[in-house]
Amino acid sequence: MKNHVLVFGLQAMALASSASAQSAVTLSNYAALGDSLTAGVVNGCVVETHQRYSYPALIARQAGLTAFAQPTITEPGIPAELQLVSLLPTTVIAPKSADQGRPNNLGLPRPYNNLGIPTATTPDYLSKTTDGGGPFDLVLRGLGTAVAQGALLRAGVYTIWLGNNDVLGAVVRGQATDGVTLTPTAAFRTAYGNIVAAIRSTGGQVVAATIPDVTALPYATTIPPYVVNPVTGAPVLVGGATVPLLGPTGPLPAGALVTLAASSLLAKGIGIPASAGGTGQALPGEVILDQAEVAVIQDRVRNLNQVIRDVAQAQSAVVLDLNGVFTDIATSGLNVGGVSVTTDFLIGGLFGYDGIHLTDLGYAIVANEWIEALRVAGYADLPLVSLLPFMNSTSASASTGSWTSLADGASSSSVAVRRAPVPFEFTAEAQAHLLRLFPTLER
Repeated sequence: MKNHVLVFGLQAMALASSASAQSAVTLSNYAALGDSLTAGVVNGCVVETHQRYSYPALIARQAGLTAFAQPTITEPGIPAELQLVSLLPTTVIAPKSADQGRPNNLGLPRPYNNLGIPTATTPDYLSKTTDGGGPFDLVLRGLGTAVAQGALLRAGVYTIWLGNNDVLGAVVRGQATDGVTLTPTAAFRTAYGNIVAAIRSTGGQVVAATIPDVTALPYATTIPPYVVNPVTGAPVLVGGATVPLLGPTGPLPAGALVTLAASSLLAKGIGIPASAGGTGQALPGEVILDQAEVAVIQDRVRNLNQVIRDVAQAQSAVVLDLNGVFTDIATSGLNVGGVSVTTDFLIGGLFGYDGIHLTDLGYAIVANEWIEALRVAGYADLPLVSLLPFMNSTSASASTGSWTSLADGASSSSVAVRRAPVPFEFTAEAQAHLLRLFPTLER
């Protein structure tokens, strides 16, 4: 992997140079600020089975911290974890249960060290204290805002990975609208700047991370905008040309993105022209991102990442470019013990059954990127996480290798559409789970 760590400011540069000039600083107290990716959401849910492998928990474990606390949830998780409820003849992804888990440690008399809050946008993270029994109440428990609780911990090191939810809602809902599914850049700049400033005022070192291109996630890139053979996954050709799926305004252009939410509709023939064996009924707009919407979302990701770099430079913080990390894996894959880990849906090993959140293996890979950044910040004695135990773990969900025979020539190269086992169906219940995790900004 390339070096994706940027160092800004005299203090941060002094820390980086001191790591090679003297003994490493010991990481003795650590807190993580972020959203569902920090909370350790896997397969659309928060559950202790996977929370133990959240990247903050793995960092704490590598540092030998025994008092690192997370708001853990019992099985089957909140909401219930997505799983493969059938494999053949159709791979069906749905919740494992109609019930949900419960909190394990609500009574902890201090803030959690992992303050990752599913559903949290960056402005939310600065000001919100309750959400009527949702993730904010689960994590914050009436003890103040997430930023105030983070500052109260007086940790020596803080990792901050915010901004994902400021753009992800646009992909999940198929709608790129400022103030509805996208946080305006100006609002993000104000909130993010205030968050980092509040944490830096405690004297803690900050390592912040950029956000990935959310239009490149398997949720948005697995289903092509044209008709495929439901058995082989190969394009249906008429006169040597592919047959476009039908959207609200007609045949979809090559640059349109069709989300996993469309799979259950396509299974009913919706979105498929009658001439190709479908109903001739158009897919709804909420399962499609047209070219203009894709451009808006990608531009917003670039703008927010520039804000993250600007604020980091102003606050003498270290920046981990996770956008670059995910781009590298999408382009070339990542060799782990002779196996190529990719961003492909179900077969790649990096992303779980919701096509958005990471697997346990994915979080371990991300943890190592954070550890490399922490080493630059002066914590040179932190050992990397061994990835090999995650390769054959069933808790890693979309395990590499187990889908190889179904992949039909899946490749790790950078392509517009990521192949997956076919046929598969991401159920309406699975989509409802994601909508709970990514509400509109209007609420």
